[in-house]
Amino acid sequence: MSRFCVAGSINTDLVTKTPRFPKPGETMYGERFSTFTGGKGANQAVALAKLGADVAMVGMTGNDIYADDYLAYFKRLGVDTRGVERAETSTGIAVITVDGRGENSIIIVPGANAKVDKDYILKNRGIIEGSDYLLLQLEVPMDAVVQAARSASEAGTVVILDPAPAVPISGELLKYVDIITPNETEAEILTGVKPADEAGFAAAGQRLIEMGVKTAVLKAGNRGAYVFADSTLTHVEGFVVTAVDTTAAGDTFNAGLAFGLGRGLSMIDAVRFANAAAAISTTKPGAQDGMPSLEETERLLAGA
Repeated sequence: MSRFCVAGSINTDLVTKTPRFPKPGETMYGERFSTFTGGKGANQAVALAKLGADVAMVGMTGNDIYADDYLAYFKRLGVDTRGVERAETSTGIAVITVDGRGENSIIIVPGANAKVDKDYILKNRGIIEGSDYLLLQLEVPMDAVVQAARSASEAGTVVILDPAPAVPISGELLKYVDIITPNETEAEILTGVKPADEAGFAAAGQRLIEMGVKTAVLKAGNRGAYVFADSTLTHVEGFVVTAVDTTAAGDTFNAGLAFGLGRGLSMIDAVRFANAAAAISTTKPGAQDGMPSLEETERLLAGA
């Protein structure tokens, strides 16, 4: 059985549901307020755990009630938290607004996530090096992300990078990345190429390979994903569902991709599995509540 590690952010999401996004300077009434566990790193760890994976989390919480709740939640799911420590600050917070179409806007206050630095990664490198797959995102300091990727790569661990939030990335990081999974906006920021059609996805994928990664998987929302490897672009269709909240669809996709590869699926089949898991995750509110089990994902795949 493959072992997985996620190094990254742990947040609590404060979510407001509104008919539409407010205009600048506008005050409006929301329809509902909820609190959810979130953070791109923790989202991926939870998604893997719900699929039944052996997964460890490397990150930090604060010293508040949000941390108490999160650590208890990890324990219930079976996430290995040896690599999670408390910092003398707040747990990371994401303030999220979801409109009537299920689209979202997000403001992040890093809190303890900002304390996850290179030294913290080195302290927990044994957990990373003992894993078959390492999942990374960009909600903790870049020196930590680079060190985690380097440690994993040197140990022969497959490195999967979700380049979000979207920022320019150095070649120092990308040379350690086996699979990068940008969405359309992130791909354009990284490459300067707008993937508006298949030619654009191919050009963006080619540029990412030239930048040092081995395989580019470009996420395209409900259209699925485009895989660029060995100078070839392959479109993997998405799944039609009624979306309620897309907040953690990308995180669920990355977890599904890693899980599929860990089960021995080909890259294309693993992406199809990831598409199914991500689609299911959009059908309920909250970053993690809609994340599917293996049985739910396989049921959608079988019915396609």
